[in-house]
Amino acid sequence: MPTTQDILQFHFSPTTFQQSAKKIIPITLASLNDHRIDKLQKITEEVGANPFPEPPNNLIPQVFRKFKNFIISKDTSFERRELRTLTYSLNYSEQSLTSIFSNENELKYALTLLESNWRDSFLVGLIDCFLKNWETIYPKSLEQVEHFINQKLDNYSGNRSSIASFKNNKRFFNSKNGDLILGDTIAKLNRPIQEATKILGVPESWFDYPYFSKVIVTYYERNKAKIADEVENLNDVLQKHNSSVTNKRLISKIIIQANQPEFAMVQDKIKKVAFTQIGDPSNISNWTAFENATEIEKREIIQGRNILNEWITQQFINVFFNVCINDERRKKFWLRFASKISSFKVYGPVHTKSILKRDEKITEYIDARFETVSSRRDVSAFILYIGDYMLIEFSNEGYACCAYKINSLNKPNLNYKLNSVDDLRNSSLPLAIQSDSNYYYTNEEGRLFHNENWQHKFNHWLNEKVFK
Repeated sequence: MPTTQDILQFHFSPTTFQQSAKKIIPITLASLNDHRIDKLQKITEEVGANPFPEPPNNLIPQVFRKFKNFIISKDTSFERRELRTLTYSLNYSEQSLTSIFSNENELKYALTLLESNWRDSFLVGLIDCFLKNWETIYPKSLEQVEHFINQKLDNYSGNRSSIASFKNNKRFFNSKNGDLILGDTIAKLNRPIQEATKILGVPESWFDYPYFSKVIVTYYERNKAKIADEVENLNDVLQKHNSSVTNKRLISKIIIQANQPEFAMVQDKIKKVAFTQIGDPSNISNWTAFENATEIEKREIIQGRNILNEWITQQFINVFFNVCINDERRKKFWLRFASKISSFKVYGPVHTKSILKRDEKITEYIDARFETVSSRRDVSAFILYIGDYMLIEFSNEGYACCAYKINSLNKPNLNYKLNSVDDLRNSSLPLAIQSDSNYYYTNEEGRLFHNENWQHKFNHWLNEKVFK
């Protein structure tokens, strides 16, 4: 009687199938793989294994929780792998559990635990923690870690290249001025600031750590005479470093330096860097001082923002009065007060916005500073905020300049889309200034027509009412 295999003509041999599976990879490919593996092993033997291996991210929460329990029970044991992970867990926190680094007593326990089971490989994680917390709000914890690292580096006599590099560069790890020394050294060696991690002997990925903030700033200070050539390079550095603190700290200094006639050609580059890395100076929240900023840094950030705002205001005045009005007198008049204008806004039809956007000097600022009106009439308004006043210039020569106090009931409501710039006018306002042969008579608010001798009259009114 025929079997099922005979009927289906299917004859399967498990032994034969198993033997053929062993030959699925050609001998030539298997030999090539063996050769490459052997080559990689030899390279590893020559240069050493990765000196900065980080533990898997999933291990850090586990070890962190285990240590928190250890603080309570004191009867938990740690394997060497867990202790190495612990050095990377000092910054970690979750839910209601604060970081070990933020608690001096817990940090002391952690360092004692590492001491009792010490391995030189623990140094990498500790230095990682140290540089991450360089500008910490927990200076006592930083001192603990620094003292522990220095003690281990002083006693180290091995031949691991990474740790030997740490020891040789110990002066750069001094929390008082190590970062300043490194920035100064790189500048004196005339080497690019991007090589900071290489000189220090740490992974390139650490370049975004807070430690490198003042390294970058010090490098700039030593090379500021060449700022015209360094702007683009420093912008690349800031992008790589990726720190809002360093952006404000450095860009403010650059703006202040460049606010001189000899740097006029580089101001446009600096404006773009500042606008990209920090934001529009009209938005004060973009330019608030960072935590732990010194009084000098706070003043520089405010000064840098004011100067940047002045540069942008000057450009808008130039373009607006050239393109929308073509009135050289009014342009020169308002340029004199650009430094006193805290912010401004332009209102007008869509096609005027499109025209202004064609000017590459102001195109990136238009969207934030131009409000369109529903009307298509070719009339625009330039609103200038100075002190406690809102001053409005119109592109049409038949319109008077309107001056409103910020808290006045006469001031136009800007909380909704305007039908036209005529909504910004108030015909019931008196004249801002009148005169006879002996005296000027001024009002708190008012209109000023651009007739004969208007510059002198309005200048008098500004000095008496706005700049008092």
